[in-house]
Amino acid sequence: MKDLNQARISKEDRGYLFRYPIETSSESDYWNLSELPARHLRALLDLLSPTWKGEKVRIDGYRSLGEPDLVHPLFPDETREFGRSGNRLELYEPRLTYVQKLIQSLLSIIQFEYKNERIQIDGFHLKNPAQWLRPGGGAADILAQAATRCNLKCRFCYNLGSPPALKTTPRKAKEEFQEILTRIAYYVPGSKMGLFPNAGSPCEMLAHPYILEILSALRRKTGEVLRIATNGSQLTPEIIRALAQYHPLLVDVSLNSSSSTRRRWLMKDSHPEVALSAPAALQSAHIPYSVVIVPWPFPSVEEMVKDLTRTVAYSARFNPVYIQISLPGYSQWFSKEALFDREEVWNRLKAEILRLRTVTDCPLIIRPGLFEEYLDPEAVDAPRLIGVIKNSPAAGAGLVKGDRLIAINGLPIKNRTQARSLLGMIQDSPMQEASITVDRPGGPIELTLDLKKFDYPFNPRIAPFAGCVFPSSGIPLNWSEQLRNMVLFKQVREVLILTSTLVKPILEKRIRENFFPTEVKLHMRVPPNRYLGGNIFMGDLLVVEDFINAVKEYLKEGLGSPDLIVIPSSPFHMSGWGRDLTGRVYKDIERSTGIPVGLIECDPIFD
Repeated sequence: MKDLNQARISKEDRGYLFRYPIETSSESDYWNLSELPARHLRALLDLLSPTWKGEKVRIDGYRSLGEPDLVHPLFPDETREFGRSGNRLELYEPRLTYVQKLIQSLLSIIQFEYKNERIQIDGFHLKNPAQWLRPGGGAADILAQAATRCNLKCRFCYNLGSPPALKTTPRKAKEEFQEILTRIAYYVPGSKMGLFPNAGSPCEMLAHPYILEILSALRRKTGEVLRIATNGSQLTPEIIRALAQYHPLLVDVSLNSSSSTRRRWLMKDSHPEVALSAPAALQSAHIPYSVVIVPWPFPSVEEMVKDLTRTVAYSARFNPVYIQISLPGYSQWFSKEALFDREEVWNRLKAEILRLRTVTDCPLIIRPGLFEEYLDPEAVDAPRLIGVIKNSPAAGAGLVKGDRLIAINGLPIKNRTQARSLLGMIQDSPMQEASITVDRPGGPIELTLDLKKFDYPFNPRIAPFAGCVFPSSGIPLNWSEQLRNMVLFKQVREVLILTSTLVKPILEKRIRENFFPTEVKLHMRVPPNRYLGGNIFMGDLLVVEDFINAVKEYLKEGLGSPDLIVIPSSPFHMSGWGRDLTGRVYKDIERSTGIPVGLIECDPIFD
């Protein structure tokens, strides 16, 4: 690591060129001139939706003005492989892959010249990167560009089981550094407008040789919170002292075990003492941090649970903001063989975490959070606290785990979404005090939040909701309302809703409460995660092919063909281009099944 005070950024470091290759076709790959319109129109329809007077128009073919009697189909039956190319541009910036295809198609039928001399083209670069700015994840997107390498080999590493398109391949550190500096130069902090991400699955950002220079440049550009995810192996006293210069920041430490022996085995960490000393060092440096634990059920479930108990107790001693327990899973790329029974392991962990909450003064958060409550739809809506961040306004007011919020500043609280929204508004406002009424076994109690009174580890720029911690964000209340409005607007009678295991119970409850017309029949199905395979079952990780297979299986049930397929938008939310994890556009579901598809707008349910 270079000394932070000696970091200098040269002019050439700011001038990175975003270059993209053009493959030279063999004779057999040449496109027929008559194929060009169809290929380009297909590519454009993956980027945009034609409309007429504001309404979407479905297109499945075209007529050439030179051959008005001949209809050219746009989406003939064909076998296509998706998600195997490893080209992340298909996911994050498909307009660039369209440019690649456009140039490639031209090279199939013409020869470029300059002053009557043939010239060979093998790539292109962006003339004006500012034209490619898009709203995104802010500083987090930029930092992810540095997380291209890892120094450990965790037995449970999700990167081992990530889809091929998200595999990360590090380049020369200097080249990555130059690109990141260019991204920082073009970043617009106020609007969080930045250049398209292209990072793949993040690894260990603190292992990047230029990470301190990157953090220094980013901090000069923006005052927003810098969030650093780390396996802890790089958190030496020197690095922690350097990180302390970049407040506000939040460090997520993937500790996983407080046992040096188990951590060495679990993460192939030859110096586990570095990570194990990090919580105390971060606390001393006044750096807010969270602890992440991935319980791995080997060599046995009992050993996993015992180690979780020890690790939670150890971590809580050093005042983390919260402790996150990420329930384990694996894809087919991680293991073709079944490794463990997910339900057995997850339920065993859930039981232990609920017990640990009764003896731990730090919030313990289960991820995915909906697993904690999904079988009880009433609980998913409840504004009930599972913990309170130490030294937060909520803690100072006397709120405790188990409290159910029933009023904020005199406004009745009916559900979790409302509670989180009001708490967030209050914390971001100039208000200095707020009243909260909570329901406890002894009866309602009114408490007063002093919003200006807090101390480490709480920081209002890092932790929302004045320090109140809920099991999950819940399911947005407008999901069922969006569904009802879509059904009424499109005047359909048979609707197939594709959802997930964790969302299905609460969605069924909301539908019952939303008074759908009796003539409308709603059929709900949960597609299995066949693409990722393994024991993955999360709705946000479903891909287009999973949805197509689910529709085909529904049609085999003999219930007729639905008028509309409804899907939450979250599986296609990551890129902002309606693409799944493989880079395939959601409109392929409609093209493959012949049934219109409507998306219910919602953010990914990461918790």
